[in-house]
Amino acid sequence: MISTPSADRAALVLEDYSFWFKPAARESEGPAALEEVSFTIEAGSLVLILGRSGSGKSTLALNLVGIYPDYMGGRNRGRVLIADPGHGLINRRELAAAERFRRVNMLFQNPEDQIVTLTVEEEVGFALENYLVEPAQIHRRIDDALDLAGLAGFRRRSMLELSGGEKQRVALAAMLALEPAVLILDEPTSNLDPAGTADVLATIDRIRARRGLTVMVIEHEVDEIFHRADRVLLVEGRRVAGPCTPREFMEQRGLEIRDDMGLWIPQASEIALELRGRGLDFGGRVPLDGEELIAAVESLEDGSKQSAAAGGPKPSATAGGPEPSGVATTLSPKAALSAAASTAVIDVRNVSFAYGERSVLDGVSLAAHRSELLALVGQNGSGKSTLATLFNGIAVPDSGAVLVDGIPTTDHEFAHLARRVAHIFQVPEKQFVRATVYDEIAHGLRALDLAEDEVEQRTLDCLRTVRLLERRDASPYVLSHGQKRRLSVAAMVVGEPDVVVLDEPTFGQDYHQARNLMELLRTLADRGAAVMFITHDMRLVAEYANRTVVLCDGAIAFDGTPEALFAAREVLTRARLRPPPVHEISTRLLGEPLLTTAALVERIAAGHGATPAAAQEAG
Repeated sequence: MISTPSADRAALVLEDYSFWFKPAARESEGPAALEEVSFTIEAGSLVLILGRSGSGKSTLALNLVGIYPDYMGGRNRGRVLIADPGHGLINRRELAAAERFRRVNMLFQNPEDQIVTLTVEEEVGFALENYLVEPAQIHRRIDDALDLAGLAGFRRRSMLELSGGEKQRVALAAMLALEPAVLILDEPTSNLDPAGTADVLATIDRIRARRGLTVMVIEHEVDEIFHRADRVLLVEGRRVAGPCTPREFMEQRGLEIRDDMGLWIPQASEIALELRGRGLDFGGRVPLDGEELIAAVESLEDGSKQSAAAGGPKPSATAGGPEPSGVATTLSPKAALSAAASTAVIDVRNVSFAYGERSVLDGVSLAAHRSELLALVGQNGSGKSTLATLFNGIAVPDSGAVLVDGIPTTDHEFAHLARRVAHIFQVPEKQFVRATVYDEIAHGLRALDLAEDEVEQRTLDCLRTVRLLERRDASPYVLSHGQKRRLSVAAMVVGEPDVVVLDEPTFGQDYHQARNLMELLRTLADRGAAVMFITHDMRLVAEYANRTVVLCDGAIAFDGTPEALFAAREVLTRARLRPPPVHEISTRLLGEPLLTTAALVERIAAGHGATPAAAQEAG
């Protein structure tokens, strides 16, 4: 037992903890993946774990649970102390393995990785049965856990009938039924539509209020969770900094978080920090959400929201977004669609598709054009991924037709169609075909019969772009999830296909890597490719898409610009979508919506006589 002043309030403590991965056969042990990590997590707190893609966030979490090194090997040093009823803080090694998982448990990125049964009732009760919990108590715990997860009435449902967000909450309920002291969630919202994200976060709020559970969340998309967190941990360079409060983290590090560390920050904080760099004073406090930012802007002594709305030039809703380095200026949505009107590459005509008796697509028609970035959005289970599989013949419609270059996919040779229409799946591992990262990229170039020196040069350039050069000799399967996603995208687009279809291209990516991937797609479109990306990230839709198509219950509910979509409240409600925070913030401050933080910063700065960006950079 550890006696410290805060021992009675601590749920989890690391003391000088280091971890080394188990080396491959005939290889020596590499450097520590975690080095001299020490921190204390207070019981009942919500802790946000931040770090760039591949920094070791999931490795830290797996060590906290005990999967490393207990089950997946490796070597550790130092101590992990866990709060235990009746004993206080004890060394994890003193607990039996089964008991460790009851005290600290983890929900993985993909709920499918944890689902092992066919019904909700069986899934939530499965672990309880393995722990030999009494049947009467199992039934009580199942009901309690489903109620906490917002799934009352789902007990008899088939797992096959659930949406992605519902599966995520069932997996969460299965964890809650074990009544852990600490629950770790690894990117719990990354595969969810915006409304599904809100549901999961509301579930977390409910759990903490009713159970006092300690929750640790790994997340890249922080707009909805940052202001909820009590503490922040930063994983960087094999070490862990913190914990500190979210406001301390933001005020001490500022735009360094985004620009140098490459992490996403809330749009409200981003706007405030940019304005502070222009000389506007918010009293030393950095707003963490839209309400705080609106109050801060309205309280500025030298202006008002009316002067901000009237002052300075008024860029369009899409203007002022990040200008990709080395990439041609993006056409406005109208210009891009006008220029592409006669260059439809994919033409979907009245297509319907079903899995057995379950209809997924019903009478879908749309055209994809050259030189445009088309965002395909909609709620979980709306048919987006299924529609994408029809574009290159992976699946064939039950009725209607999909034409590529005016020819039905059924009349193309599959090999030719696969080269013409590159499809990047949502799960990267499904597309890996080579033993190393280098060969995974080079494989597609070699298929084009390029000279080996050109293959090598283009492969190395591509690896630098997606920040995987140092992993060139590694197996694709040992990469982090974010690294796997970057590799899968790079491998499919390195040959510059005419059509690119990507399912959640920025899933698990930090700020820099998400921007790199989207700029790569913009470059492909500018060179004449038709690029479609499926996403739940409305911020990417607002900043990059020329056109947006919304699928809802297997049918197209909307086809138009992002500006028009975010104004279509009925469509947003039906499709469980929400505009990015800057849309509402700008509407309330200026009386009109803007789609990018940069555009809003320019308007507010101009309205309050702040230093223009160009003058600031020159100074």
